[in-house]
Amino acid sequence: MLPPDQRLFEADLQSAEYRNGVAKGLWGEAEPALRPDNAAWPIVYLWMAAAPRAGAPDRYYVALNLAGYRNVPPTGPFWDPETKQALALAKWPKGKPNSRFAQVFRTDAFSFAGRAFYHPYDRSPLSDHPSWPSEQPHLVWTGAHTIVNYLEEFQSLLTSGDYVGV
Repeated sequence: MLPPDQRLFEADLQSAEYRNGVAKGLWGEAEPALRPDNAAWPIVYLWMAAAPRAGAPDRYYVALNLAGYRNVPPTGPFWDPETKQALALAKWPKGKPNSRFAQVFRTDAFSFAGRAFYHPYDRSPLSDHPSWPSEQPHLVWTGAHTIVNYLEEFQSLLTSGDYVGV
């Protein structure tokens, strides 16, 4: 029997909202060959489509720790399916200077750089920013959020005008 957090996640993968994003090519699960051989819950491997940019991939993969899903926010870095490790910081997507994109996907100046996104949906930086829930309540993960909310938030950044490539 699957643990409760994994059952919730698996149910969310069957939701119309998730399947609609898959059908539109916005996101999906990483193919088994692109995951580590020992891949196991609570780490899941997903991808999100990115806007076309010269020299940049058409999708980015993430390795998310979903322990405690939905009550605990996800956390994790971009994933390199070729090396089967966290994506090298030099390969992380870049944004226009001083943009929200550049802030969320920053790779410097915070303790979780390269291991998490600088966003209230991610449990790692959220733990360092107790003021985020009151300052940005619309962006803080709650037990009512699903993996679709997560994917929509970050995939929309990867297709925004602030995304400039690698």
